[in-house]
Amino acid sequence: MLKIFGIFGISAITALMFVGMAVADDKPLDVTISVVRSPDDLPAAVTKTIELPAAASDVAREHSANGLGNANRARESGQAFGQGIADGAKARKGKP
Repeated sequence: MLKIFGIFGISAITALMFVGMAVADDKPLDVTISVVRSPDDLPAAVTKTIELPAAASDVAREHSANGLGNANRARESGQAFGQGIADGAKARKGKP
């Protein structure tokens, strides 16, 4: 009995997904792909520089300092881990 309800439930979910996709497909998608052959062809929106307010600069410096510290600690611990693996491999040279 449980298998029947399970199969019925999966079938109902699948049917609802297809119905939802059919409803969503009523509106045509506007997808345009442009090939840019040279930097002169780039639209201004792509090459425009975004200026941040001065207040955001202090917050950004604080967050980037935290991120840089985390990255440096991860690199150092990764180097130590790699060195430990290399030392162990050298110690076992020729031994399985």
